[in-house]
Amino acid sequence: CLVIQFVMVMINHDLHEVTHSTQSCTFHPSALSTCPVHTANGTITAVKGSTALMVSAYKDYRGQRAICIIAVVNRHQTTPLYCVFCCTGEASQVTPATVLAHSVHYGYPYVAADILCFERPGCNVTHVTVATPIEDMDPLNLPFLSVQNREVEEEFPFYLTVCMSSMFGDYNNVLQFVQTMEFYKLLGVPRVVLYLTSCGPDLEKVLQYYTEEGTLEVIDWPIDHFLKPATGWELEELEGDIHLNGQLTIMNECIYRNMYRLRYVLLADVEQLLVPVAHNSLQPLMEGLQGQHPDAAVFFMETHLFPATAGKAGLSAQSRALGVNLLDYVYREPLEEDDFRSDKMVVNPRKVLQTAIFEVTQSYGDTVRVPFDLCKIMQVTEAPRENWTNDQLVLDRSLWKFRDYLVPSVDDILQKLGFYKHLFEH
Repeated sequence: CLVIQFVMVMINHDLHEVTHSTQSCTFHPSALSTCPVHTANGTITAVKGSTALMVSAYKDYRGQRAICIIAVVNRHQTTPLYCVFCCTGEASQVTPATVLAHSVHYGYPYVAADILCFERPGCNVTHVTVATPIEDMDPLNLPFLSVQNREVEEEFPFYLTVCMSSMFGDYNNVLQFVQTMEFYKLLGVPRVVLYLTSCGPDLEKVLQYYTEEGTLEVIDWPIDHFLKPATGWELEELEGDIHLNGQLTIMNECIYRNMYRLRYVLLADVEQLLVPVAHNSLQPLMEGLQGQHPDAAVFFMETHLFPATAGKAGLSAQSRALGVNLLDYVYREPLEEDDFRSDKMVVNPRKVLQTAIFEVTQSYGDTVRVPFDLCKIMQVTEAPRENWTNDQLVLDRSLWKFRDYLVPSVDDILQKLGFYKHLFEH
């Protein structure tokens, strides 16, 4: 009778409109005496009978105060979805879900989405899942997500973290990754969050080291098991179901994951580095910016390209390790006033509702563009335009003021991991 009751509730709702409703179905507590019966095994969970993918669930105390399930949906194929709650001390419930597909998708059919689940009074939700109105759906066999952010601390344990977008394609740039991790530790970042699809065997060793050290949180991101992810930008040029390995979903998930852990989140790619120019750490930088702009929720940091064709700076001892040596790149491309700026963002996660890659699409605060003489995003890359010469580039040794710490600390890690045996010779 439990299954029949579940199906009848689904049929009685208008199946062509997925909106918040005050109607709900209540299961008897004895029917779900152990709730949930099943929890989702991986980071990504397919919703049976639909094209939707669930990622994680968070309690959101802002605005409409709902359970927000970070998800991926096909914007061309909509299916009515329903939220199934597990409650402590009360009966479990089913309510219609509100699906908010994000407006930025770069033309790909699958897009980041928020699935909002509105709990009924008296239901202290511990777990939630999403279901479709299918006759053979058994609520007892649904995979549930644990609801995170249920308890909110008034003071945050950390000040700032870095959310790195997906690592994929057997990425194996050991030296640059170690330099990046050691650099952020120097700047006062206690933990970096990385979403991992695949990496090379050498880098896997590095990830394990930093995870055991406690400075890296690796989130499994098997998006390629569910969709065909594009590894680039333009839909016309790259086949795929979703933009850039699902980066939009990753960024929004990481904001919710860290909403009540710390004050700020830096959203950046694996190969990008936030370099302060006027400060030696990130806390005084952010305190100064927030003091000048008390209503700001988003701070844009300019991205500057350091082309690989510019030549080396002569710091080659660490090149024995596999990968790019950031200290070798001291020439950056000039940035003209009308050039496109692929800026990265430091955000207050409690004031951001939805974000895209280069813009926050919904927030509660102001946006500030940070002058590049305070800080910049450094990105080593192949020159996008041919025939760059050093005379055409700008000498920029901002990173060098940190090298007296960076070189020996990176050497120490590389030796511990067995990547080369000789110390840097000062």
